[in-house]
Amino acid sequence: MNNKYLSDNEFDYILQSGESYLVEFKEKVNNSLSREITAFANASGGRIFIGVTDSGEPKGITITNKLRSQIQDIANNCQPVVQIRLEEFNNILTIIIPEGKEKPYQCSDGFYVRMGANAQKMKRDQIIDFLQFEGQLSFEEQFHKKFNFERDYSPSKLSGFLKFAGITQNLDDETILINLGVAEKIDGKLKMKNAGVLFFTESIHLLCEQATITCAVFDGTERIHILNRKDYTSDIITNIDNALHFIKQELRVKYEMTGTARRKEIYELPLDAIREAVINAVVHRDYFLKGSHTVIEIFDDRLEISNPGGLPKGLSEKDFGKKAVRRNQIIASLLHRIDFVENMGTGINKIRDLLKEANAKPPKFEFGDFYSIIFRREGETTEKQRSNNGVDTEVIRNDFGMISERFRNDFGKNVLAALLLIAENNYITADEIAKKLNKSSRTIELYIDKLKKKGVIIRKGPKLGGYWQVLDNDK
Repeated sequence: MNNKYLSDNEFDYILQSGESYLVEFKEKVNNSLSREITAFANASGGRIFIGVTDSGEPKGITITNKLRSQIQDIANNCQPVVQIRLEEFNNILTIIIPEGKEKPYQCSDGFYVRMGANAQKMKRDQIIDFLQFEGQLSFEEQFHKKFNFERDYSPSKLSGFLKFAGITQNLDDETILINLGVAEKIDGKLKMKNAGVLFFTESIHLLCEQATITCAVFDGTERIHILNRKDYTSDIITNIDNALHFIKQELRVKYEMTGTARRKEIYELPLDAIREAVINAVVHRDYFLKGSHTVIEIFDDRLEISNPGGLPKGLSEKDFGKKAVRRNQIIASLLHRIDFVENMGTGINKIRDLLKEANAKPPKFEFGDFYSIIFRREGETTEKQRSNNGVDTEVIRNDFGMISERFRNDFGKNVLAALLLIAENNYITADEIAKKLNKSSRTIELYIDKLKKKGVIIRKGPKLGGYWQVLDNDK
């Protein structure tokens, strides 16, 4: 029987190319075949050519039903069973192994994976990394080894969650935690999962430090001069609320008269879109990556929200925003219970729609080891505008000589611009500076606070009616 599933030219090319990530030569069937089969199934699939020497010489082999059955039994004895297909070509038997859909696969000798042109046995840490990469091992479902209920559990956090969710607390905490899927009783002792740690502790600093949300404001458009930074290490819900409050303080806002006693606040970026993005980052980040936080960075021209881990396995850039793949199902489910997420994978499209309704620029997305969403801020001050407004760096240097040189490395251009305005009018208010520099009042307060801490300016007189004094160069 000679089913030519290969052409002569293609087979010659395979022999000349030699063994590779997708090709293995074996002169005969032996005990190592199960390792090769599982290695290919755990990688990207491949082909094993039986009857070819390691050097690529096609010696051939006698192909019988017994040989076919022997190979099939080897594949069937792997856990789980590896699906294979057998093909013949010029007395060469080819075992075709597709990439497995139920990784990881194990043979009697252990777990193997294809590395280059070899099958490598995976050690314990490699197996864990492999499972994480394949999405078979979930951080949120692992029990936290250091969690101590007496020391770390916060009943008030659970009560607050149940109140948010509209759930009556008519059961004991232990039963509720088990029913929420964040704890289990093992050998008579309650064990907390990582998901429970994120929601029901006062602080995650020592238990899950990587779940910290770091917020920072930069002066200008580069990561050089930090005006303000906060690291939020409380429970996941409080961290989200604190991060949103931090952002809200930094956004520019204008007021629209409504004909009533209350004015309508219109933020430069829709707060609901920002909220969706922050929650999306928390839900989808890879919590296995330690030492990396969810980071929110605010610049003059943009707001960036980044979370470690990139896109979850199974979600391509092409399907982003169209297909819902959640890395952390328990976290998403708990936030859904308190109406933080809709749990339908609609967040990205909702962000786009909200920005469009607000006549704001569409978001920009970046993918890699980190996933980032970038909101472009409206009304940013360009270099030309700064110069036209009389707040050019050279002007500041000329007017303030030693002060500007001395603090050039500490202060960005915008802080020095605020200093120039204060020097020109020492009765100027923070709100007036904000309007001139096109910044939020909160940002100007940070500028002033930094200048005060460095001893460049001091406040004289009462809060209302007082004035600023710019200290002389010697001081």
